[in-house]
Amino acid sequence: MNALTPISYAQFAAWVQDALNHLYDSLHLQAHPLAGLLAEPALTRVQRGQQLRRLLINAILSMSPQSGTPAQSPDWRAYRILELHFIEGQTPAQVMKALGLGRTLYFKEKARMVEGLTRALWERRTELFAMDMACGEGFNYDIEELASIRARIEHLNLGQVLEELCTMLLPLVQAKGRTLVCAPAADLCVQADRVLLRQAILDIIGHMLETLEASALTLTGFADAQLRGVRISPWSATLTESALALARQLMGLMGGEVMTEANEVRLAWPIEGAPIRTLLVIDDNAGLIQLFRRYLTGHAWQVVGAADLGEALTAVDEIAPDAVVLDVMLPKQDGWEALRALKSHERTRHTPVIICSVMHQPELASQLGAAGYLKKPVTQAQLLQALASLS
Repeated sequence: MNALTPISYAQFAAWVQDALNHLYDSLHLQAHPLAGLLAEPALTRVQRGQQLRRLLINAILSMSPQSGTPAQSPDWRAYRILELHFIEGQTPAQVMKALGLGRTLYFKEKARMVEGLTRALWERRTELFAMDMACGEGFNYDIEELASIRARIEHLNLGQVLEELCTMLLPLVQAKGRTLVCAPAADLCVQADRVLLRQAILDIIGHMLETLEASALTLTGFADAQLRGVRISPWSATLTESALALARQLMGLMGGEVMTEANEVRLAWPIEGAPIRTLLVIDDNAGLIQLFRRYLTGHAWQVVGAADLGEALTAVDEIAPDAVVLDVMLPKQDGWEALRALKSHERTRHTPVIICSVMHQPELASQLGAAGYLKKPVTQAQLLQALASLS
């Protein structure tokens, strides 16, 4: 099956209904006829299933009424039927109770909205699939859609969201022979959209259930001095970056970040007013400096780069870094000379310096006054652990 294979509207409509009914069944979506319409040889079965889920969720979200439409209007009620039933996984009885609908009106409105969704997908099927392939892992929103999403961001009780998710996920997790440990953190609040946050968490856990052999999954809320959000574990470096691509897109729309640390994934937002610290990275590899900036996004650290000792000393005359990461193989001077210079400089005499090198010489670094040692290549978890040890 590919995008050029002729199919009838009736067949297409039946496929859409089936895919919606199995929106979080990854194995079902991977083998689904609609996933075959992507027709991209480079994509794996897993990636095709992910794209199909993303297209369907995006299509549902695009049906939300325009900003300013009264929350109790028939348009919002009809849209909420799709959102609650398909995206949030609520049963018809739960949706009817939440929206105050009778059985006849519920099924009538649901059928009308699914038909509208199917028609929209049918009319734009070639364009939608081609657009999704061209943009890789991302959603495609125009300015009006982005404004609508951001208008839905609210002061969200994270504990309540996690509690609902745990109840929803438990049967699936148990069917996979796993256990689910939840610690919702009842009083924890973030600025987010409930639907997008739920989808980000569901997508990550779906990957875990498919690829990891861990017997237990943990879903908790957390808060520290700089961040608050959701912690999901266990995570494994063997999982590809594509496993987090959808969650990164959704969190970015809500002003948050997705971070992997050691054995876990964090969906986090910076706490307003948290102090921002400065890390001076002295390395002639501009790519490493940029990598460290990505590693520390959302962690209340800003990175200032310097290619050599001269640039570093110029920088410290303008800023007072809270920590320094120093490469050993610098042009003209090695890192050991640079370390001595920093330790004799008035503004960095007491600043902790972490040596970062392809060589393994932690004892020499310690004897010369370094506060820590990182061996290249450096992972995000290693950098964060080294910085945390300075506190």
